[in-house]
Amino acid sequence: MFLIWQSQNTQVIEELGELSRVKSMKQIFVLFTFAAVALSLASAQRLPEVARPENYKLTFTPDLDRATFEGDETIFIRVLKQSSEIKLNAVDIDFHDATITTGSTTQKAKVSLENEKEMVVLAVEKPLAAGSATIHVTYTGILNNEMRGFYLGKDDQGRKYAATQFAATDARRAFPSFDEPSYKATFDITVVADKSMAAISNNKVISDTANGDKHTVRFATTAKMSSYLAALVVGNFEYVEGSADGIPIRVYATTGKKKMGKFALESAENILSYYDKYFDIKYPYGKLDLIGLPDFSGGAMENTGCITFRESLLLIDDQHGSVGTRKTIASAIAHEMAHQWFGDLVTMKWWDDLWLNEGFATWMSSKPLEAWNPEWNFDLDDVSQTAGALDADSLANTRPIHQAAETRAQIEELFDPIAYGKAASVLHMLEAYVGTDTFRSGVNVYLKQHQYANATADNFWDAQAKTSKRPIDQIMPTFVKQAGVPMITVKLQCSASSTSVTLAQQRYYYDRAKFEASNDELWQIPVCLRGSASGKEAQKCELLRKKEETFALPGCSNWVLGNAEATGYYRVGYQPDVVSALAAEAETKLSAAERIAVQSDIWALVRIGREPIGDYLAFARGVQSDRNRAVLENVLGQLDYIGLYLVNDNDRNSYRSWLRQYLDPIVKDVAWAPKPGEDGERKSLRSELLNALGYGARDPEALVQAREIADKALDDPASADWELAGSALKLAALNGDQAFYDRLMSALKNPKSPEEYFAYFSALPEFSDQKLLQRTLEYAISSDVRSQDGPFLIVSVMGNPAGEKLAWDFIQSHWDALQKAGGPFASQMVMFGISRFCDANMRDQVTNFFAAHTVEATGRTYKQSIESINNCIDLKSQQAAQLASWLGQQASRGK
Repeated sequence: MFLIWQSQNTQVIEELGELSRVKSMKQIFVLFTFAAVALSLASAQRLPEVARPENYKLTFTPDLDRATFEGDETIFIRVLKQSSEIKLNAVDIDFHDATITTGSTTQKAKVSLENEKEMVVLAVEKPLAAGSATIHVTYTGILNNEMRGFYLGKDDQGRKYAATQFAATDARRAFPSFDEPSYKATFDITVVADKSMAAISNNKVISDTANGDKHTVRFATTAKMSSYLAALVVGNFEYVEGSADGIPIRVYATTGKKKMGKFALESAENILSYYDKYFDIKYPYGKLDLIGLPDFSGGAMENTGCITFRESLLLIDDQHGSVGTRKTIASAIAHEMAHQWFGDLVTMKWWDDLWLNEGFATWMSSKPLEAWNPEWNFDLDDVSQTAGALDADSLANTRPIHQAAETRAQIEELFDPIAYGKAASVLHMLEAYVGTDTFRSGVNVYLKQHQYANATADNFWDAQAKTSKRPIDQIMPTFVKQAGVPMITVKLQCSASSTSVTLAQQRYYYDRAKFEASNDELWQIPVCLRGSASGKEAQKCELLRKKEETFALPGCSNWVLGNAEATGYYRVGYQPDVVSALAAEAETKLSAAERIAVQSDIWALVRIGREPIGDYLAFARGVQSDRNRAVLENVLGQLDYIGLYLVNDNDRNSYRSWLRQYLDPIVKDVAWAPKPGEDGERKSLRSELLNALGYGARDPEALVQAREIADKALDDPASADWELAGSALKLAALNGDQAFYDRLMSALKNPKSPEEYFAYFSALPEFSDQKLLQRTLEYAISSDVRSQDGPFLIVSVMGNPAGEKLAWDFIQSHWDALQKAGGPFASQMVMFGISRFCDANMRDQVTNFFAAHTVEATGRTYKQSIESINNCIDLKSQQAAQLASWLGQQASRGK
């Protein structure tokens, strides 16, 4: 499942707080679209180990007008021990008839629902002997409007369609099932649908028979897979098609949109070819379909051979679409296609090892894209992703990668930056430690051993340890079973011909008191060191096993980089003189990846009071001549955060003036007009600069430029540079009046692409006028906005300083309506939204409200958000005065 917190132009996992507090509204929208499938407060319980499924034969007859479907199901099972009853998972199923057959004996089963457990008990009079048996059930189900199970959606023309979303625990809404990942089986799926409608499922169509105004479509038997990976889509869809390595590939869209699937098709062809070469097992399914759905709660879902997406993550105007959107689409496709091996072919035994699915797919997804389009710099985005994962893991309310979960709510909360970002970053570190080829060999051993079956984390560690002959089985548990992130403090002592480097490790917290307190956590950390006195060839890699160890490097260095090549999953604490030296030589001595990692490490020192904020700003000045998009994107994100949260009102103009001076030479070099032959990274950087100059620095010229670009986009969308238009529309909204607001609302009625629609949509929360923001809030819960999108608008208004209190008051007074409009998923977004507060009064309002409105399914997220607020308040208290002093010094120096 594509649950990746992303920025507009690159894959960047962010914490609940920090950089994510100041992302643009489009960026925050993207974050929300990747949130987990709709949550539920229902409890769940494991099925008893009495029987296992071998094959499901399923026939669905959906009635889109009545929002129901008829189901006919036969499950071929193996009874493991004598029993008089079989338990299955089932929710919102109206049973008509149920029988169980063993040999030549068929017994009518008594149906008893256990709704709280989401189970049904099928009991028979004569006990079932161990061996083969068959369950047959006929029933009626609901095509719900909750975007889970088998649900009903509508396209832009109001035409209805039916689609499935079963992960993590919603296959039981479509058919009674052994709805746990370890119960793998094959599936024979048939659908009876209106003759005019397409039907798509996991495997190829083997027959399509007309029957009056209906047609019956039968699909070939699937490979052995978990229930949450079964899929069915029925509606008015059309496709573009191609192939790779003999595998037919289709990209489906609702009627009239198939041309916007061409880029996705090209991406899928290149990605499949890469994966076929990387893995010893070729793509294991007979076809690959990618389907764009207007109504879809998550970002994308890796159903075997039938991947579903929000259409905004699949479709793009091939002529006018931005590089940022192309990267996002390609990344989503690469992630879901990686799941065809990690998650589908080999599946975790239980959800506590979710990282075996999501961490692997996240780690893998950048590889084919880097090979296909190296100018996109996905390798640097991986470093940024690690920085974001470290942020999430610096909270006291983080969790270990391997986390126990039993209830539905607990399972759904596992779909978070730890399962995706931290797990992927740890895999990157492990790959660098053992070597790319060796790691690849270990991956392929693991896949071959467990194909079409289930696996645990221990299975993966064992495969890597045996392949690499390294102590992987000792290293990995310290990162997977232990919460938090280590900080390695580097201390140097130089002699004439060598440098003694003492490394000490401790757990890092944003909470200063917790960081300073003693703790017993200990990691086994692959550490790579490089000194200023030697080149990359003199890099030394060690395994730090103890709380403190000393190593030697050749030459006398005035700094030693504690995370050479930026492959490690840890923070590095440098001494103040080393921070200054790194700032002076960052451009000449550090790679782009290392500059990203070092700026993150210095900011982490600022967070806990080990460095004054001026030292971070000095490092930012040290990379001012950098024109690498990924490096500047990270620095500009922190500068935005500083301006939004740490600058006092009295110093705001001074900070904006300094920021304008900082950005001025960069903007002059990059320029607003594209240059002939420039690559996509320069275009993306230009958009970042426009946003920083217009929003962070409130530069009058940039705001005028933004309004001109915005007006052009509204007047003639086909002529707009959508790389800039998204940022420009939001900046134009800052000082926009009712007339501009009305133009946006009018443009929303007839967009030419999903990207264009969300550019207009994401500008609505950016206005400063309270009346216009109130209109946006009311619009968000209206029938004119898709249910998955409305909460985004409300929380985005809450992220606008001009609308913070307005939106929070609206949430409190419309809580029931918001829950109804956005479903349980809305509460997840609200919990994220409150993390961006940095005020004790707002925090107290939040805690008082949720003391009376408990949302079980977001318990950890709520704790993280309150912690983020407190951390921000603390950071402001310790650094605001230093920032004011630093700004005064800059002004006196004329800088």
